[in-house]
Amino acid sequence: MTIYSGFILTTHLEQGSSGINIVCYVRGHTKKYKLVFENQRHVFFIPHQSDFSAYDFKFDRKEVKLSAPNKQKVDAIYLTELSSIQKAKKYCEQKGIRTFEIDVSLTERFFMERFIFSQLEFQGPANEQGDLLVFYNPEIRPSKAQFEFSVLSLDIETGVGGELYSIAYSMRRGGDIFENVLMLADQTKKVHEKLTYYPTEKSLLMDFMQELAYLDPDFICGWHVIGFDLNFLENKCRSFGLKLKIGNEGDEAKLDYRQGAGHFAQMKGRVVIDGPPTLRGAFYQFSNFKLETVAQEVLGIGKDIASDGGKVEEIERRFKEDKVALAKYNLLDCTLVLDIFDKLQIVDLLKQRSLITGLAIDRLNVSTAAFDFIYLPLFHRRGFVASNRSEIEREEASSGGMVMTPVGGLHRNVMVFDFKSLYPSIIRTFNICPLALIENDKNPIRTPEGFRFSQSESILPKILENLFEKRSLAKENRNQALSQAIKILMNSFYGIMGSTRSRFYHADLPQAITTTGHYLLSSAKEFFENRGLEVIYGDTDSLFVKGSGDPDELASDLDSYLLRLLKSEFQVESKLECEFEKKFDQLYFPMMRSGQGAAKKRYVGMIGGEVEFKGMEAVRSDWTSFARQFQVRLYEKYFIGEDIEEFIRDEIKRLESGSYDNELIYTKRLSKPAHEYTKNVPVHVRAALKVDHKGPYPLKEISYMITRLGPEPVQNDPKDLDYDHYIEKQLKPIADDVLVAQNKNFDSLRLGDQLSLF
Repeated sequence: MTIYSGFILTTHLEQGSSGINIVCYVRGHTKKYKLVFENQRHVFFIPHQSDFSAYDFKFDRKEVKLSAPNKQKVDAIYLTELSSIQKAKKYCEQKGIRTFEIDVSLTERFFMERFIFSQLEFQGPANEQGDLLVFYNPEIRPSKAQFEFSVLSLDIETGVGGELYSIAYSMRRGGDIFENVLMLADQTKKVHEKLTYYPTEKSLLMDFMQELAYLDPDFICGWHVIGFDLNFLENKCRSFGLKLKIGNEGDEAKLDYRQGAGHFAQMKGRVVIDGPPTLRGAFYQFSNFKLETVAQEVLGIGKDIASDGGKVEEIERRFKEDKVALAKYNLLDCTLVLDIFDKLQIVDLLKQRSLITGLAIDRLNVSTAAFDFIYLPLFHRRGFVASNRSEIEREEASSGGMVMTPVGGLHRNVMVFDFKSLYPSIIRTFNICPLALIENDKNPIRTPEGFRFSQSESILPKILENLFEKRSLAKENRNQALSQAIKILMNSFYGIMGSTRSRFYHADLPQAITTTGHYLLSSAKEFFENRGLEVIYGDTDSLFVKGSGDPDELASDLDSYLLRLLKSEFQVESKLECEFEKKFDQLYFPMMRSGQGAAKKRYVGMIGGEVEFKGMEAVRSDWTSFARQFQVRLYEKYFIGEDIEEFIRDEIKRLESGSYDNELIYTKRLSKPAHEYTKNVPVHVRAALKVDHKGPYPLKEISYMITRLGPEPVQNDPKDLDYDHYIEKQLKPIADDVLVAQNKNFDSLRLGDQLSLF
């Protein structure tokens, strides 16, 4: 019998006649498959002694060889109907019956217990349904096969009156490219191979849905593609009595918005990837997340129409006078997104994250679910079930990483040492793990603060050891996407155990990790000081050391020192590894602007003529471009010993002369429509209220300037700028950070200039 393999794109549940069916759409080597696992049961657990005698839903109860975290025996309750899950929850709440794992997804439990992480091999009888090959209850097992995905980028253009002007798409599958722009016009006409006219919005929509079904992409991507493009198309379809059928088998897209979590889209057999939240989830940072900005910073090119003032008017003009130019603009937005994703290897990163967590791609940012997928099956095999997430009670907060107060001012020859993956290394060294905490009476070891964990009963340290090995191999093979995916996962484990959204939360877990981190940083500081070196700053996993010596040798000696220390004091084998990161030729720690010592997490240094900033205005998007550039130039001059007072005076004059007018723009996001701010109306909202906004959706971001009459949006071409505001709020605080090191201040410098005029 033929063995097939594939990558799971989407899953959903359906009610069957004798149980719940799990339905999966899978990308294979040459086509998609549909897998149906029939007669599945949702399972949860209750204490063995509990009376469970519900009558309004069917269930089976079974004794199992499992215990709750408090070591009390539990029984399993099995449900064969989707409608019974909520009924069972309500029944247990009313009867005061404690439940365990009632909130674990049936689909995720099905695959995690079989150790299938997004890819699988399968075999069994199959039948064709349209273009799909459908398997019912196939035999399955894990797979390591590689698959190529098809990615379609989508973008729409709309009119000020809510019209749908055009839909553009660009899709790449292997070496093939499929592109088209479907545009509203007064005729049906194929203008050329990448532009087609339609006489009505309805005919345009219907043809688009047919083309998408034919192309059958695995991923649909775009920039705010869910909250804007798909949402607009859904509403437009609804106005014509249509449904937005863009999933496999003519499935309708289901859109959702969750406060604090963002926009979501679900459909059969396709995954939607929205640019900004996906890049944020991969820890990319940009000046802002406008497509123009990201494209310029990643690709070095931008959009065809600037996103600032005049964009709406230019789109209207092109639609009326130059439809070919509008089509070019529309299609370019699609290709920019694809090029950004290709350059940053976003699809590969998402695939790798899915492969190591087991989660569907649209669930990757739910870090607690990733931990469950990896940890729960092993926890069960050790004889335990876990709590529900909603029943976790928060205890005292974790102390957080250790941050030393820096030695303020200018320093030379500063070496920076980092502990590689400090928190995962602490977990491995002291066997910190939910199971090891439950079983801490078995062969216990103690952390520096006295937290106890079993040395023989644990799960997480072994998981981390495997991940460390995989990441090391990924680096050797130059597999950046896999290396980054593993790093994201490992770094999430501390946060998960410290989060009350995690079913494995216990205050001792994060406290044991952070307090051990404090101990190690203090011990490392003592090590360097015993070598005659000065530690001028430390933050969580790094130390800034002033002095001379071979940095690689110092890092190696520190590892040996901690190995002996931890073996002697706690009888554990150190998994810690310190590495030399870099050496600053000069490093400056500014004082706190409140005057209370040097500021933590803020510094600027020079390495080989290049200036690096941490936590300073130069790397913060909420300050103006003028302020960021002023700070960079100021420190460049300061480090090479130039006269900064003369530079500051000259910058004031140039600012007041209007030389920097184009760089005095503030850009801020709006968390809700501007008119909904009532009790407190911040400056940026006051600016947004002055915008003659013509789009179908409220403004999400506002760019504005400060004039003598108050904030004014850039769309209104602000005049009479308030230069005193920019001097006091943007230039002065940055200048004072440096002037204070010379026992001077900005006010005295400016006052002296003003007095000299008399």
